[in-house]
Amino acid sequence: MKLVIAAAIVLAVHAAALVLAPVGGMAISYGFYFAAAVLAMASTVLAWYRSGTPRDNRWWLLLASLALWTVGMSLSARQNYVMDNSNPAPGDSMFFYILYVLPVLVAVSSAPVAARKRWALAIDLVLASLLGVLFYVRTFSIVSIEGAMGPQQAIDVAHMLDFENICLAVAALLRFIATDRADDHYYFRAVAWFFVSYAFTGYFYNHYVALGGHPDFGDSPWDMLLDVPFLAVVVAAVARKPQRHWMPPVYLVRFVQSASPTFLAMSVLGFGLMVIPNYPSLGIAGAIAAVVGIGLRGTLAQVDLVEEEFRLSRSRDELEGLVFVDSLTSLPNRRALDERLLREWHRPGQREPISLLMIDVDYFKEYNDRYGHLAGDDCLRALASTMVARGLRAGDFLARFGGEEFAVVAPGTRLADALVLAEDLRAHVEAQAISHPRSPFGVLTITIGVAAIQPDAASGPLELLNAADHALYRAKHGGRNRIGGHADQRAENTIRAV
Repeated sequence: MKLVIAAAIVLAVHAAALVLAPVGGMAISYGFYFAAAVLAMASTVLAWYRSGTPRDNRWWLLLASLALWTVGMSLSARQNYVMDNSNPAPGDSMFFYILYVLPVLVAVSSAPVAARKRWALAIDLVLASLLGVLFYVRTFSIVSIEGAMGPQQAIDVAHMLDFENICLAVAALLRFIATDRADDHYYFRAVAWFFVSYAFTGYFYNHYVALGGHPDFGDSPWDMLLDVPFLAVVVAAVARKPQRHWMPPVYLVRFVQSASPTFLAMSVLGFGLMVIPNYPSLGIAGAIAAVVGIGLRGTLAQVDLVEEEFRLSRSRDELEGLVFVDSLTSLPNRRALDERLLREWHRPGQREPISLLMIDVDYFKEYNDRYGHLAGDDCLRALASTMVARGLRAGDFLARFGGEEFAVVAPGTRLADALVLAEDLRAHVEAQAISHPRSPFGVLTITIGVAAIQPDAASGPLELLNAADHALYRAKHGGRNRIGGHADQRAENTIRAV
């Protein structure tokens, strides 16, 4: 509030000085304008310093815009004092009064997040350079270096300034309203306050003061209006960072952020259309560049979106892998086994039984006691590699059930075939001759329980698990290093190739 009061006092002093000392009015107004511009530029440097780590370098773009406006004011003073030119619209100063928006326009048009910021920035710089050329051509198609040739040319300049100021004010206000980050809110508050106030005060001053009988600075106390935008920047930049009292809808935020690259392209298109009557080739080139530029920006955004979707999909697959993979053996885990059993059980058109092999490592506790748990982990990894290397049918599914137990799901396999597979696995593990001194067999062996059930609506995978577990229990109590089939299943003579 103190800053607002101080700004109001500055405006009142400026107006009072013009009323009390009309003879030196021009010097007074120039003094206030330059002082206000310098204060605004110093405030942007302070705001950049306060923006945190890393610092928000967009403040330098606002500083560049203020500096360009100050150059335009310096050229206007040069026309008045050095060249003794009283024309209210000299071409050189008018050009800088239009050109000053370019740096901030680049900031307003920037997308908040882009994987290819260098490419996007290159496109923006090309469009900004073209817009600068269009500014120059449009300005000097209306006025000469000395100024406007008549009232109509002065009105045309005023309308061009109105178009520019209103467009940028709307764009800056949209970016300010649709901010979801503190640094964006802080920066676009200063930008919006400057350009919105400049659009109103510039319109009033140009049409009702400069074109209303007071073409020279110092002729009217209304000169103090041009201090307002710069004092607004001082208040917005020096005041503490704003706190959001409301949050815009997420859709609005994303819509404005996605549409922001079009602001620069639309400016190029608008000024390109303006110069077409006098410079058709340049105007058409500007229009084409605007369309191509926004198309390229849209393509970059689409590429970013596709890559982000691919990254998220890959991350999701990796997370699913962590959920369904046993970290010790790299085999599917119990959760993956349950998922596979459920999917096979409810497979449409299932006409063959599903076999399940429950595999237990014999005397594994004794192995751990003898060699330690780390050696036990190595043993389980070696066993998993052995069973994988043995090879299973493409449709079979090997998983770690838990602890020292493994399981094999064999869809479309009868009990007799499953028993052959189990015996082959048992013999293959025994043939590896992994030393196990505390086993009666002297080497590492496995015991396998086998069950086969025909899926139907009245049963479920749990029934198959229980049957295979019971078969394993009986085989272990029968001496281990053997296979056992579920008693309720009939071993058939059909042999499965393995």
